[in-house]
Amino acid sequence: MPAHNVHSDTKLLQSLKSGDQSAFTTLYERYAISLTGYAASRLASLEEARDIIHDLFVYIWEERGSITITISFKSFLFAAVRYRIIDHIRKNITRREYAEMAQQLTDDFISSAEDELAAKNLNQTLELAVNDLPSRTKEVYRLSRHGQLAVKEIACRLHLSEQTVKNQLTTALSYLRASLERLAVLAMILLLH
Repeated sequence: MPAHNVHSDTKLLQSLKSGDQSAFTTLYERYAISLTGYAASRLASLEEARDIIHDLFVYIWEERGSITITISFKSFLFAAVRYRIIDHIRKNITRREYAEMAQQLTDDFISSAEDELAAKNLNQTLELAVNDLPSRTKEVYRLSRHGQLAVKEIACRLHLSEQTVKNQLTTALSYLRASLERLAVLAMILLLH
């Protein structure tokens, strides 16, 4: 993207944060067509692609005062569209056409830089899932997995019965297993290129 457009985007985003509808319209007109084409190339229909792009720009307008963009606006938009495509595919995974698309995406080549980013995102998502656990369950899980403590050691340290520790670990692992779907979605993000 030419440098003048980057500066222009920055100014337009500042105006957008102030509620300037013309800045919003300019940004929409600048990127909507290429975003729709990108989304349509990965979805079953142009209508689905248009819906995703429309929802993204509605989100940008509604969150304009609090949205923080640390990369170029164009990069932000394409990353946001990738996440929304993944979410759309995940919601429709039972449909054969989307299952085939997911398989095709799985077969794509991933560069080492993207692998590193994926690992970081997966670790962050796993940590967020762990943080969602009840405090005692989280503590037991971390002592077991991060502290490498045995059930008996955890029970002694926390003044719990060994059965309670086992129950807490079972609860934590069941919850995290259920969260694997979210982790799989993040892994698919790397495949949308």
